[in-house]
Amino acid sequence: MLRKRVCLLASAALVATLCIADSASASLAYSFETGLDGFFGLGATASAETSIGVTDGTTSLKYVAGAAGFVGVRTQTVIPADLNNPPGVISVQFDMTIVEIPVGLTFADIGVTVFGDDFDNGTFGVQNQFTDTVSITSLGVGQHQDLVIDLDSEFFTGESFNQIFGDDVSDLDVASAFQFYISKTSGVSATVYIDNVRLVLVPEPATGLMSAALLVGLAARRRKLDRYECHKRKL
Repeated sequence: MLRKRVCLLASAALVATLCIADSASASLAYSFETGLDGFFGLGATASAETSIGVTDGTTSLKYVAGAAGFVGVRTQTVIPADLNNPPGVISVQFDMTIVEIPVGLTFADIGVTVFGDDFDNGTFGVQNQFTDTVSITSLGVGQHQDLVIDLDSEFFTGESFNQIFGDDVSDLDVASAFQFYISKTSGVSATVYIDNVRLVLVPEPATGLMSAALLVGLAARRRKLDRYECHKRKL
């Protein structure tokens, strides 16, 4: 019985290890080291900050969300290749520093929107706002690393990023812009510092095959231990 429990613990440890490995499969999209060329505010302001919120390198994005309830700051700089090569992107990962939670800010979430062009149908700048967000007010003051926003459900259609951007005629062809947005209490401004924006990718097929092989091996080991325990009880 003890050995069976050890086996189950090993299975759990393996799954945890594989999840960590999958999360680590991320490519850097924006680190703001070359300035903020192409950024402009949609009810917000953005600027380079060299002394607050730095987690890697020397520059972070200072994002000031104005008094409106929904504000965004968007980039039209070069879109990372991974955004234009679905299926592949499953989430956005980033670091964020919060220096103050202003009085009256009872609700504030940060999320992402990806704009896309559909050359087949002649439509451009189609907005795709994703439902998963990170709570700013719940996190509180401090430096927060490896925050994750999943791209598995678009706000209006419920489709994932990789369903929206694809090879079908009805799909969007390319991503044209990337935006952080903050939905929050109206009438109160909020400031965050963002750095090291990464795109988390679908695990390579080899990783999936290895995972399956290891799990099959564990299952076989469990069966062998079960037979051993049964044989001991008969003796």
